[in-house]
Amino acid sequence: MVALSKRGERNFFEFELVKSKQFERSGPLSLSLRKADTKHQRIDLNLIVDDIQLSKKSVNLYEPIWIHRADDPQPVQIVINKIEKDHVRGYVSAPKYRQSELSNVSYLQPPANATPSVAQPRTQPEDQQPNSSPATQPPGQ
Repeated sequence: MVALSKRGERNFFEFELVKSKQFERSGPLSLSLRKADTKHQRIDLNLIVDDIQLSKKSVNLYEPIWIHRADDPQPVQIVINKIEKDHVRGYVSAPKYRQSELSNVSYLQPPANATPSVAQPRTQPEDQQPNSSPATQPPGQ
């Protein structure tokens, strides 16, 4: 899990759920185990995503559940690794950055620690100043 989180742009949240009607927070989601079938290696799961309650029935061991949230550039993934009697383990994989955070980044701006370069006006030495043209001299000279 540590190698995966260091390698990519995703956060990983491990969880352990006991059969209950109470929800437990795991990353951006709240999860509740409703039923665990050890013989067939399936579970029934309730989720709260963005204040909406969802139900997933007959989720198999290692079967990914993909949830597309409104402000995430990539979906959130839920995977169950171990199913025991009234107890499961797994992880939630979520994007590190929200879409609103990614849209605020401008690739044209220099990094914050870079020193800004100020453009100096180019001047010529006085001995190389261009001569006044006859058209700009006042009449009579």
